[in-house]
Amino acid sequence: MKKLTFLVSIIISAIFLYLSFSNFNLHETLSYVKRTDIGMLLLASLIFIISFILRGIRWKIILAKSGTVSARIAIANIFVGQMGNNILPWRMGDLWRLFLLKKQENVSMASSGAGLGIERLYDGITIIILGIISSSIYSVYAKMLRALYYLAGAVALIVILVVAFFKIFKNKEGKLIKNIMLGISTMKDPRTFLSLIAFSLIIWCIESLSFYFFYLSSGFRLTILQIFFVVFALNIALLIPAAPASLGTFEYAIVFSSKLFHISKSAAVSLAVTIHFMRFLSINLVALFLMLVLGMKVKEEIIELEEAAQLQDESSG
Repeated sequence: MKKLTFLVSIIISAIFLYLSFSNFNLHETLSYVKRTDIGMLLLASLIFIISFILRGIRWKIILAKSGTVSARIAIANIFVGQMGNNILPWRMGDLWRLFLLKKQENVSMASSGAGLGIERLYDGITIIILGIISSSIYSVYAKMLRALYYLAGAVALIVILVVAFFKIFKNKEGKLIKNIMLGISTMKDPRTFLSLIAFSLIIWCIESLSFYFFYLSSGFRLTILQIFFVVFALNIALLIPAAPASLGTFEYAIVFSSKLFHISKSAAVSLAVTIHFMRFLSINLVALFLMLVLGMKVKEEIIELEEAAQLQDESSG
């Protein structure tokens, strides 16, 4: 089954790569790449890294109900998990995060899994807020935005139903429901809920700022509302299952949204490739550094992760 889903994800990525890179001028694209402001590019990457450090702090707050997790481990957990999603199939980086927390901080995978769901929920709420803000100004995109909302809602509903069917009915002891409720308990306290929403808005605004400088490095000065729209469209595209690092869907979202702001196809392709490469490189380099600091070895960790994933599949089967 995993081989089939991986094959499907590769096909999806290939389709979106074709849609992204068809009918563009290679010579013009290379000229945009050569004109890229390296200083701005590095600044954008640094801001992007800062947004992930803040994600690590938020992750520590979310996990507070499950036990004490050090800020260093929480931040490393975020970077290593994202690196896993960049290089491993089936978004195994998410499982890697849970596995590492169990190994390093003795947090049960069920509890951290519930926390991961809550993290996604806060991100989803924040992305919708950014989408509403951008669509309130750019009414020309109202119909398209409604379609994107419906798509996001449909995908989320399908995922929830599939997970519910395959997990809840296989979990006779009800541990999954218990731990999900434990995670949702962070939302019962209005102060905690509002503080996490505010924290999430700060995270996504900083990540949006990184996109502003990414575009500026290629000579395109978008407004902050246009950047919010790019970030919103990108996150909708990333809901589509694809190859590791969201190859194809990432490029398509950047090309698609950039063309809406009258950026040529060739320039949009340059932006998509440059932004994706710099994000990929910066996350992986920081993750490798943190793993070195923590005394972790990538190859050994991945082998242990694969064994843990296999045991999890067998136990749920």
